Amino acid sequence: MERTQLGREFYELGLRLGGLGAVLIGSGGGSLARALARAAGCGVALAGGEARFHDGGCAACGAWLAEHYELSAALFVRQDGSLVEWYLLDGQGKHSAPVEAGESAPPCTGEWDLLAGTDCAWAADRAGEYRGELGPACAEGPAALTLALERLGYEVADRPVPGGPLFRSDREGFSLQVEERGAVFCPQGADALGGLAGYAEQPQAVPAFRRLDGDKTQSL
Repeated sequence: MERTQLGREFYELGLRLGGLGAVLIGSGGGSLARALARAAGCGVALAGGEARFHDGGCAACGAWLAEHYELSAALFVRQDGSLVEWYLLDGQGKHSAPVEAGESAPPCTGEWDLLAGTDCAWAADRAGEYRGELGPACAEGPAALTLALERLGYEVADRPVPGGPLFRSDREGFSLQVEERGAVFCPQGADALGGLAGYAEQPQAVPAFRRLDGDKTQSL
């Protein structure tokens, strides 16, 4: 699809979203995604809504932010080369149905706003408190995954570490997989960072290891 046609579609999507009030908008992957996100923001503002742009690096981060501020919707535009995908979620982090256009034009335009530090805020909210020195680990996923692991107490590398766990998230930060000592876990949570927090709270049982009194891990 031509870029100008994509721009029209995102602008029209913004017009429909503007009727919901304040809408979060983010993007990742390139300049086309940023331009399309701004086109949607123009539509939101001209429809009388408030376009709140954020600097989070994935769709799940925007979903968390919309829930945190009790906003109606979160739009995230992802560019991968010439491919463009978009995620529309409601204020509870669930995928939203298409929005119908309003019947009448608003009396005035809305506003633009920018929310900075979103990845850090998401990581801090999900990870919680420092758990002490947890050792080396590898992170593959959004930047916020690394931030959350460091906040928990891991020493994070960008490549596998001998003897250390590997935390891998999908690109948009919705799911998490952990590989540790030959075992694979898929912690459940509202998103990847929610799963990480649960994993840190309840260490998984690893084959050939068992939990003994005194909370020490020893080989069988």
